[in-house]
Order: sequence, then structure tokens, then C-alpha cells
Amino acid sequence: MAEYDPFEEMGLTLDKQLVCNCHGLISRNDSLRGLCTRYIRNGDRFYDTVSRYDDLTAHLLGRNDSQAGNVSKFAAPFLKAFGATDHDVYGFFKEDLALMPGAATAVRYVYGLLPTFLATTSYEHHMMNVCDAIDFPMGNVSCTKVEFDSCEIRRQEAKELRDMAAEITALRIPKTEYSPHTPMEMDPGDVNIVSVLDRILADRLPRMDAGDIVNSVSTMGEDEKAYSLLEIRRKTEIDLDSTACIGGDSTDYRALDLVRDSNGLAMSFNGTESAVRGCNVAVMAKDSTVAAVLVQEFYNEGIEAVYDLISCWDRATLREKDCPDRHLMDAMLSANPRRLPEVFIVDRDNVDEISSKSGEYRRRVLRPQGYGGPPSRDGAGGRTAVF
Repeated sequence: MAEYDPFEEMGLTLDKQLVCNCHGLISRNDSLRGLCTRYIRNGDRFYDTVSRYDDLTAHLLGRNDSQAGNVSKFAAPFLKAFGATDHDVYGFFKEDLALMPGAATAVRYVYGLLPTFLATTSYEHHMMNVCDAIDFPMGNVSCTKVEFDSCEIRRQEAKELRDMAAEITALRIPKTEYSPHTPMEMDPGDVNIVSVLDRILADRLPRMDAGDIVNSVSTMGEDEKAYSLLEIRRKTEIDLDSTACIGGDSTDYRALDLVRDSNGLAMSFNGTESAVRGCNVAVMAKDSTVAAVLVQEFYNEGIEAVYDLISCWDRATLREKDCPDRHLMDAMLSANPRRLPEVFIVDRDNVDEISSKSGEYRRRVLRPQGYGGPPSRDGAGGRTAVF
């Protein structure tokens, strides 16, 4: 029997869809960094160091077996060694959850408008709490999956992992910044980070029983997000030129780039510099309602209408503009009484300026919840941005 489709039953044709990330648009805090901070001694520094290694090997060194988004996989055995259980991890994420203002309303709105899917590197435990908070179906979520309770680590091996974590957190993290996807000479401190973490993560860990935990993690990294986008396209039969993709993490670059090249709506929302380089529209906002406004415009009139809307992006014009949903536009204006969100059409001439501006804005707005430290590459905590 064919699956019941309420849109088809009402005579509606689905010709647009939305695929979006969670962090920066829906959740305000970096969930994995918070989890590392909760369980691992000096866990914020552990996360920042492994994240930097992840960036360096994927983007600067361009290793064939590396991609942005492997931190969730590498962190799993260390979290287990420090006592993480599925029940406690779920409970931590429930307590730690911090939504962006307007996120729940925006997601509910677009989900009622067109097929909507989430693709995120976040653990499934976190996304279960996010979906409960915004009333979104878990069946439409692609995320990183790990089962802490199904993995066993011997006591001696757990101690080795804790010692290895201490060795990682003792490394100096340079302040050097690198241009995304541009070959550059590495800082000596970064050379040391790569050398030490190669020895720990690539040599020692695979020979331990804990290596089975790494292999068991179903990661939603940079490559998987792009594959997920293409799989959604296959299932819905909606082409990428009719797809809106919203992302902000470095892992969103490839998915955004695919949609941009197909002339769909590729929106960086509070994005890293790398994410902006994959988009055609960049948004910097403290409230998520603006994303729904732009997706609504794309849904009704297509990408050119979005460009037209951005070209007249001032309060007086938006108040009088004939738009698909006046209530939604008024809600966006009301949520930003002093200053409108910054919205840009991104092209080759302005991408350097806007990517730098967005990266800095992200580090100011997406602050860590419940723990200290300056913001990181993905907007929450720890260190100077790498990309």
C-alpha cells in the first residue's frame, strides 16, 4: 500500500523543499563541546584541540580519509572512558539545550509550508531533545548516532584513554587563522597537534578495544551531509534548483555548494567563513524568524524573488511590501525592533568580506551555555577560529 501523503490528498503539489542544519539556526549552543566539558577533564580544551585537528587534516592538509565533522566520532571513546551513558547524555542535553530566539516558530512554520529535513553532526541524544522542544519529527532528522551503553571498555583501557585525553589537552593551540580551502604553511604548534593526534587517534586508538566505538559511530559529517541532501532529492524527486539549504557549520559547505551551483537557495545562517563560501545568501541574525521569511519567498517565487527582497532590505520598504505572508513579515520586524538582520547576496566580489564578517558575528552571537571560554570555529567556546 502506498504511503499516505496529506499534501497530495489535499491536491497540493510539492515543488520545493528545505534541508537545514541545527546549530546556529535552531540550537544556540555547541552541544558536543558542552558534553565534552561535562564529562572529560578540561573537556572544553579537549574539544577545541580535536576540532582544530579535524579542520587541519580535512581542509588545510586535504587528506583523502579526512573530512570536517569527525570530532563526534573521535570524542565517543573518551566520553565513554569518563563515564558517559546514554541515559545521562540524553539528560545532559535536555538540561543544556538552548534554542535560538524564534527558532521553534520558524521551524514549525516552514515545516507546515514545505517538506523540511534536518541534517546535523549533533548526537541523536541531542536531536531527540531538540525535536521535542520544537515539535519536529525525528523521522526527518539525519544525525550522528552512537550508543554508549552497547560499548564496553576495560578498566585499564579506560585509564589509558583518560591519560591520552590529558596529553591532548596539554597541547598548545595556536591563534593562527587559515583561509578556507587555500593551501598555507602550518604554524609549528599546529604541526605538533597533527603529529600528536595522528599518533593517538590514527595509530594507538584503532589498536585498542575502544577503536570499535569509533567504528560504530554513524557520523553525519561534511560528506554525509552532502550525501543526505542527494538522498533526500532522490526520495522527494525535488531537484536542487527547487531546494532551500540552510547551514552554518564548516560541515555544511559541500551541501550548500551543491544547492548554490544548482541555483537553489543556499543560505548561510550565522555561518562560519567556510559555510559562507558555499552559499549565495548570507544571514546574520539573533532571531531565526528571518530564515522563515526568506524560505517563504523562495517557496512562492523562487531564488530571483529572494534576491529582489534582499535588494530592498530596509524597514520602511518591508513594512509596505506586498509579501506572501504579512503576519510572518511583521513578526520578523517585531523580533528585530532596533536593527534588521543583516542579509547579503554573496558573489565572488564580496565573499571574502562577508565570510569574515559572518565568522566574527557567529563568534559573538553563538556563545557557549553553562561554561566559560571564548567562542570557537562553530560558534561556541574555546579558541580562535581556524577557518
